[in-house]
Amino acid sequence: MSKNPLIYHGEWWVPAPQDPGMCSTFLEDPRKMMGLEKKYTGTLTYYEDKDSTLELYLYPSNIHASYYHKNNVMWGRDANGNIFTLFNVTIKEQPGFDFTNTKFVVTYILVGEHVPSVGDVRFGSCIVQFPYFRNWAFHDNITRSNAASTVSYRIPIKAEKLLETFHEEGVYWRIMQHHIAQKSTFDLTITQTTMFEIEAVKDFSIWSYLKHIEEFAQFLSIALYCDQYSTGVKFINKENKHESVFLYRKNVPVDPKALSLVKFGLLKDKLPSMLYIWHKNFKNIAPISSYLIESLQKNKNKFDVPDFLIIAQALDGYHKRFVNKKDGKDIRKYEDQIEILLEQFEDVKAIQQCKIKPVVLRDSRHKYSHLYPDEEKSLAVEGEDLYWLTEKCKILLTCCILDMLGLTNKEINLCLEQSPISQIIDSLPLEYD
Repeated sequence: MSKNPLIYHGEWWVPAPQDPGMCSTFLEDPRKMMGLEKKYTGTLTYYEDKDSTLELYLYPSNIHASYYHKNNVMWGRDANGNIFTLFNVTIKEQPGFDFTNTKFVVTYILVGEHVPSVGDVRFGSCIVQFPYFRNWAFHDNITRSNAASTVSYRIPIKAEKLLETFHEEGVYWRIMQHHIAQKSTFDLTITQTTMFEIEAVKDFSIWSYLKHIEEFAQFLSIALYCDQYSTGVKFINKENKHESVFLYRKNVPVDPKALSLVKFGLLKDKLPSMLYIWHKNFKNIAPISSYLIESLQKNKNKFDVPDFLIIAQALDGYHKRFVNKKDGKDIRKYEDQIEILLEQFEDVKAIQQCKIKPVVLRDSRHKYSHLYPDEEKSLAVEGEDLYWLTEKCKILLTCCILDMLGLTNKEINLCLEQSPISQIIDSLPLEYD
């Protein structure tokens, strides 16, 4: 069920065709269309959990609506004077012979400024909210209700920097602890909330900030060992200190387990370098870590062969990208790759308890990838055994990612102790040699 939407009634600028003969080509920069634009009254409806819509009460141009496909950017102003920039506005419904309205789907909404594109460079910093962020940094002294609290309608009275790291392209990542007072005169409650802040030495575009937000969201997902998403973004214009709110369709983050994987308190001194390494290697690690994060959400009752193959292939990808790039595509080397990874973590207690057999993993991966003929003799497992082999592979892949972040095996052991992985280890069925 969708939450109560935000509804804005106002006037909306629609670009005119750049070339009458090319009906689907429109000016991307609204500032270049002065005198050409058409303004229409209409309603913008923002939903958190589904596509937002714009309904205009006439056709958006002097051409038939069936030719009007997409605008990269549209501007607007509501009845209260708020200004909007809408990004990626695509037609939703063809009205046919109904000349009263046209509906569009809107991907992103910026409230507070008119910008020509998501690539327009004008914002010096942004503040990002993650519902369960404080679970990671302050799990020992936080209640579940405070973890998901919002900062809306409150007044920040103090901010404390918990952690900072600097990237080569002139970008700071900060974890800030905000002490917030309630707005009511009679409410003296002061709460705390943890925010992720990005600041650029030189102004950045919305698109650049979104990429950094995605990077950190994946890191936080690994740290909490469950899928995490940002639920609030605010961009700040350095020149005039103006703040603009960014609205988009939000995925529901998973409520983390009681125990995290990357311990904030134990590794606080090392976290800046870990975040730096994560950012530096994100292009290579992102496909691998996203497979792991996605697999964490799989319901045990819905396990299937592709769930195993994704993780088995991710181990192959990790080895080729971070251990030995010369292995190429020789499938005979897969067993050797697993041997190397297991030897690397031979003093990690969780890996010892997993008792992964490289030949079994190799044969299972090759069988379900159809690299071997079905009649060939194989040690491949199936059913419940394949499920538990997948769980073990997730643990090995997690160790690989932690190693890539610069942790020693001793530190990896600290991460795995009292973590969701330790709970998986406790659930493993007994094996007899």
